[in-house]
Amino acid sequence: MRNHIFKYILIGLCGFGCLTGCKKFVESGNPNTNPNQPSFVTLNTLLPAVEYYTANNQGNVGYITSMLCQQMAAYTSGPISEDQYREVRISTGYSTLYLNALTNAKIMLELARSLSSPRYMAMARVLFVTNLSLATDTWGDVPLSDAFQSPKVLYPHYDKQQDIYDFMQKYLDSAIAEIGQTNPANYTPGVDDLIYGGSVPKWTQAAWFLKARLYMHTTKKGAVDAANNALTALTNGFTGTASDYQLVFSDKNPNPWYANVSGRISASAVFTIAPSKRFMDALTGAVYPGLFDPRIDTLTKKAAATAYGGIVNGAGAASSNNNFTDATYYGRKAAPLVIGSYSEQKLMEAEARFLVNGGTAASVGSTQAAYDAYRAGVFANLAKLGYDSTYGKNALVSVGAANLTLELILREKQVALFVNPEAWVDVRRWDYDPTLFRGMALPLNIDASAGNSFIRRALYPLDEISRNPNASAAVKPITEKVWWDQ
Repeated sequence: MRNHIFKYILIGLCGFGCLTGCKKFVESGNPNTNPNQPSFVTLNTLLPAVEYYTANNQGNVGYITSMLCQQMAAYTSGPISEDQYREVRISTGYSTLYLNALTNAKIMLELARSLSSPRYMAMARVLFVTNLSLATDTWGDVPLSDAFQSPKVLYPHYDKQQDIYDFMQKYLDSAIAEIGQTNPANYTPGVDDLIYGGSVPKWTQAAWFLKARLYMHTTKKGAVDAANNALTALTNGFTGTASDYQLVFSDKNPNPWYANVSGRISASAVFTIAPSKRFMDALTGAVYPGLFDPRIDTLTKKAAATAYGGIVNGAGAASSNNNFTDATYYGRKAAPLVIGSYSEQKLMEAEARFLVNGGTAASVGSTQAAYDAYRAGVFANLAKLGYDSTYGKNALVSVGAANLTLELILREKQVALFVNPEAWVDVRRWDYDPTLFRGMALPLNIDASAGNSFIRRALYPLDEISRNPNASAAVKPITEKVWWDQ
């Protein structure tokens, strides 16, 4: 199935381009339009295209946000500007989110509605929210309510993030209701679904998982309410690692991390980003004495006969002992691009239960249910990366419910969310707190525009600002918190 990813995408894109082009050719004989190109798209060509772009968007945004949450850092030849908080716009991510994923998900939804196919409608909504959440969590206010209406609306206004969050929760509610409805047999997703193979239960679980994640983003608006809402949603979430919301790539069609980072290292020794010293120190025991995390050898690749290393954020190093090569778990050609996982879910549950029990950044101890969720999250990620339970049984990990801390939960969650944009959400929610994220400090050579403050959002791309007159009113400095972070 995965070997046909690009076949599906090319068909889907050709169909999308013809939505306007073919009619013009028939009426005017436009020589720039191919008369042999299909004049329509189908659900089973749109779905894999949207899924592919959704996965790639995670990689495009994660490439930069992995530095902002200090899992990665830049070489001198890499995106050092972003690592030092200069011109952090993530322009490629913005354009692909809107031009490829969100637009095509909207087209898919409308086509599925016209064909009375509630399953495709539900999948389109889940994919739409996945991309929209990535956009608003990265840039803050973004176009939504009058977007996707060209040529009627050429300059969409920017919706407030709080309104976008309300919209996303309602969209997911609609997806959950729709996917269980009777679906026509001739419009049933199957092999065209590169993520779940058409599984209704797994798409339903993914929708509930996303609802819980969005609730947890709002803990600063009321921690107990947000956590309780998340816990309610999680009762219908993932049931195991087999439900992980991810797209698995192949040797023929490699994942975006291979294309952007690890493949460039192996093919031509081009080094752009590498694991940060902060992240490496958290795994080697440098800041957690006696706690060596074996996953370091799967998430990163150490040069032979050298000590573990890492690049200090903002330093712009010329070399590093550890790199993100094509021998690492997420750097392989056939690696999964993980959007959401069972491991993240259980650690999310642990945090939610910890907060409901009155836990704070400084408190120690929680309920047995919180502790059990924490351990389940650790063991799930170990299993996913191919490890047994030995690390999870370490006395510094298996501390008991009476010794559970938020720091332990978030430390494990950062490992489970390695190179996932969601990791930056957690770091911002907890204010880059070095007692929760040990070693966290402002990058070296930080740009003066940041005013010695941590980054809270990306800037809008310059072409967006120049083309859309409504963009200027939404512009905020990178140090201004997004709505849920306030």
